[in-house]
Amino acid sequence: MKLLLACWRAAVAVQSPLMAVQLLAGLVDDGFTWANLGQEAASAVLVWGTVSLVWAALVWWWLRRRSRTAGLTFSAAVLDDRQRHLLRPADVSDGWPERMRERLNSAERAFLIAEKGRQEEVRFRWRAGRSASSAHGSLAFDQATGTVLVDLRADEGHLGVAGLRRGTAFVAVCQVAGELGLTGAGG
Repeated sequence: MKLLLACWRAAVAVQSPLMAVQLLAGLVDDGFTWANLGQEAASAVLVWGTVSLVWAALVWWWLRRRSRTAGLTFSAAVLDDRQRHLLRPADVSDGWPERMRERLNSAERAFLIAEKGRQEEVRFRWRAGRSASSAHGSLAFDQATGTVLVDLRADEGHLGVAGLRRGTAFVAVCQVAGELGLTGAGG
């Protein structure tokens, strides 16, 4: 419920300029009187409140589907600009970190890949959407426990999930998990 409300607040913030334009256009068409102002304001709030709630519900559903696919926890934190998740590779046989590196290098959405040490971490940028904006972060391998720490941050100015300007890093983590064959460490 917290995530749905957070999505709704973000949708309202994105759509408030449209609501203001509708309000002003209605006042220009009908003439500026206090009665018209009240009627246009009530109409704009009702229409845009409903539209933003439906939009938020669709984003909530889409994010929930993404989190289930990747095996990640679904909470209000999915809209945070920084996402840190401990994931497990599907195949933890010998050489799994090298296979993860190879998959990352061959992923179409990954670019500017740089390794820091042979066993420590890999830094990269990930294009989560269709635009040129991306998320940046790293994969850190723990061979003893067979886990990968995925740490991603959204770039400034990214439109985010469905234009909410939030959630890009979570979508990128889900995409990285899918591309590399990773799942949530708990599942």
